[in-house]
Amino acid sequence: MISKKMQLPFVTALLIAIALILPNSRFAWNDKYWILGAILVFLLNTLFAMRKISGAVNVSQSKFNAIYFGSMGLKMIFALIFIVIYLNISTIPNKFAVVFMLITYFIYTGFEIQFILSKLRTNSEKDKNGDDARK
Repeated sequence: MISKKMQLPFVTALLIAIALILPNSRFAWNDKYWILGAILVFLLNTLFAMRKISGAVNVSQSKFNAIYFGSMGLKMIFALIFIVIYLNISTIPNKFAVVFMLITYFIYTGFEIQFILSKLRTNSEKDKNGDDARK
């Protein structure tokens, strides 16, 4: 079993390997470069959101909500912009590449949600322990 800390790098390496191993009959090298770019963009976006959210969990509920929903919205907008740019620039758009990019987006969104839930669970347990100490 892979530790929680190593899951994100492992999945990123797995996605890169899958993108490079995919047959050339389905994906030209141009499409593979776009897929690798999508992996990089979604990874950086996820890491940035995790950093911002971890700082906002302990500040206030309203700040956490704003940063959480803002980061999810921005991530979705970046994903759509990236895919639209790919579709406009690519000479022959590949629908399999678009599907792979969307799957990559959902995988990284899943990691972000998993991270947020673990932070909220930790924060909730701290509050519960503080309530027990006051009794």
